[in-house]
Amino acid sequence: MRVLVLSGGRSAEREISLLSAKWVSAELKLAGHHVTEVIIEQDGCWMLKGSPRKLSFETGPVPWKLSSEEKTVPFDVVFPVLHGSYGEDGTVQGLCATAGWPCAGTPVMGSAVAMEKHTLKKLAINASIPVVPWVFLDENQSSSLESLKEEIASLGFPLFVKPSRLGSSVGISKVNSIDELKAAIENAVNYDSLVLVEKAVDSPREIEVSVIGNGLQVFSSVPGEVLPGREWYDYTAKYNCGDSELDIPASLSASRSENIRMMAEKAFQLLGGRGFARVDFLINSQGIWLNEINTIPGFTSISMFPKLWAATGMDSGKLLNFILEEAVSRIEHGLGVK
Repeated sequence: MRVLVLSGGRSAEREISLLSAKWVSAELKLAGHHVTEVIIEQDGCWMLKGSPRKLSFETGPVPWKLSSEEKTVPFDVVFPVLHGSYGEDGTVQGLCATAGWPCAGTPVMGSAVAMEKHTLKKLAINASIPVVPWVFLDENQSSSLESLKEEIASLGFPLFVKPSRLGSSVGISKVNSIDELKAAIENAVNYDSLVLVEKAVDSPREIEVSVIGNGLQVFSSVPGEVLPGREWYDYTAKYNCGDSELDIPASLSASRSENIRMMAEKAFQLLGGRGFARVDFLINSQGIWLNEINTIPGFTSISMFPKLWAATGMDSGKLLNFILEEAVSRIEHGLGVK
C-alpha cells in the first residue's frame, strides 16, 4: 500500500512522535509498503519530510493526493503517529473522515474519549472496570482551589496531578501534601485546561497490554510490566533513564494475566474496538485499576506496544499489515450522502 505517515504535530509530545514515526516508517518499508513521511509543523503546516515543500489537499477519487507546486503525493491510507493533542484526540481522525481518507487506528469517537481521562473513567465505571478515585477540575476551578481542597484531601496523600488530555507523563506531578497541590495544578494547567487529581495506588505495579481490533474481534497481547528506574514512571524514566526496564511477559499468575487481558479487551471495546491501542493498568495485592488507554502508543525502539506483540508471536510486519488492512476495510453506513 501507499502509506502516508503523519508525525510531528502541535502537542507537547511532538519529539516522541518524530521518534515513533521513524520506527513505523522503517517497519512499513520492510513489510513492502511505499511510505511517504509528512511532518505537521507546530504552526499546522504539512511538510514533506526532508523537503521545504508545503503540501495542500487535492480532491478526487482514489488514490487520494497531497500536492505542492512541484510534487504530487498519492496515498491509499493515512497512518497517524501523532501523540497527544491535535493527533491522538480525534482531530486528525476527524479530518481524515471528512476527506474520506482511510485512517489507521482508533476512529474519531474512541480517540477523543480515550484522550480525555475524566470521560474515560466515567465510562469505565459504567462498564464495571475499576479506576483509581479522582477529582476533576477545569482551569477556572484551579484558580479558586479552596472550594475543592476538602474533596481532594479526602482522597488521601500521596496524589498524582496530571493534565486530562496528554500522555508520555508530560505535566504530571506527585504531591505529598496539600501545600504542594497549587504548584502541581499550575504545572498541569500549562499543558491542559482540564486537570485530574488522582489517588496514588499503594506500591503499584504498572502493567500494560497491547490490543488490536476490527470491530468484530479484539485481540490482546501478553501483559508486560514497566520497571521504572525512578520513583515513578515519569517522562525521564520513560525516555532518558537507562535503569528503566520492561518485563515481558510480566510475572503474573496465569489467572491474573488472563483477567488483565480480558479487562484490556473490554476497555478497548468501550472505544469501538477498532484499530489499535495500549491499555495500561495499575495493580497491587488489593486490586487492578485501569489507568489509561493510549490509542497511538509509542512506537520507538524501546516502546512496549510492538515489544508485547513480538512476545505474543506477532512480528511488526504482520502487526502493521493488520492495522492497515483494518483501516481500508472500514465501511461507514448511513453517515453520508449516497
